[in-house]
Amino acid sequence: MKKKLSIVFALTFSIYTFSQNLIVTKRDFSNSSNYIHTLQKLNSSDGTVLNSTNFTTNFPSSYSPKSLTFNSQTNEIFGISDNIITKNNIINFNEMSFTLPTATSTDYGGVIIANNRLFVTKRDYSNSPIYIHSLQEINQSNGDIISSYNLTSSIPSSYNRDLSYSSLTNEIFGMSGNIIYKYNITTGSEITLTLPIIASSDYTDMIIAENRLFVVKRDYSVNPTIHTLLELNTNDASIINSHVYTTNLTNYDKIKSLTFLADTHEICGIIKSQVTFTDFKIVKYNFINNTENSFDLTPQTSNDYSEIISTITEQNLSIAEFNQNSNFKIIKAFNLLGQEIPVETYNQIIIVKFENGETRKLYNKK
Repeated sequence: MKKKLSIVFALTFSIYTFSQNLIVTKRDFSNSSNYIHTLQKLNSSDGTVLNSTNFTTNFPSSYSPKSLTFNSQTNEIFGISDNIITKNNIINFNEMSFTLPTATSTDYGGVIIANNRLFVTKRDYSNSPIYIHSLQEINQSNGDIISSYNLTSSIPSSYNRDLSYSSLTNEIFGMSGNIIYKYNITTGSEITLTLPIIASSDYTDMIIAENRLFVVKRDYSVNPTIHTLLELNTNDASIINSHVYTTNLTNYDKIKSLTFLADTHEICGIIKSQVTFTDFKIVKYNFINNTENSFDLTPQTSNDYSEIISTITEQNLSIAEFNQNSNFKIIKAFNLLGQEIPVETYNQIIIVKFENGETRKLYNKK
């Protein structure tokens, strides 16, 4: 009986720990001359604030860091505000920042961690309306440029910030307007995918989850606006699956800042009220069991939220990766109901018990 209780406790503790993996940026602009920017760790089940840490970096543009990306190897969250990149360690809360080179008629868009390498999108609009978009690999310690690649895809808009990464194919995915480009960081090759242009509709964000490509489409030809999560073929952008969001998003803007909760198979996005501008929701969709839920972020006067990021990734849930850094053998495995299952159970979250008595919740990727 004692042994059974200890397993249940371990499972409960592990599940609770892994629910604390969603982080959001918050901005307090009550003092117009001194904005306070904060990273808040949330319980990803209900949005309860678990802890907060204020940025120490000064952001002249007044915007909190956007395009958040997480490096699971260093436990650091990266974000960009204008030409300033910050990195915050979620373990010891250390913060560092560096400034990217500035030049006339150039700016930066989004950042992404790809196989422990940092990339940023750069835009050169010195020959407007012909924009040159590039991907630059940046030294994570000081911001020095390691390499630069000019994108050949015909990006239809000046906006180029939505980035995601597939560790299986070594490809950075970027989206601008109805164009998705794929850049292979190993081969240096680029492929362009074109989404259909639909009147009174647009595409608001994109993400790779378990090597599957998802895009949010917004149809504002009707009232209320219809928000749809499309799963697309990564080779030709044809539609594989479609999910219309059922959460009441009347008078809300667009779902953006998509992130993936790898432990629960949930794609999350944040959306802002167009009426109050201080009310925000986080919507979550589980593409394994086709369920959707949401929660509200706490509204406050002269405060808003911007970006979300998950700190549980497919990489840091992998048994294979854990075994590379462990001398202990896995002796048993359990599903999330506490039932014993074969250790060779792949492509799902399982609880494993090691020979030293330790238990962990991991994503066993084949």
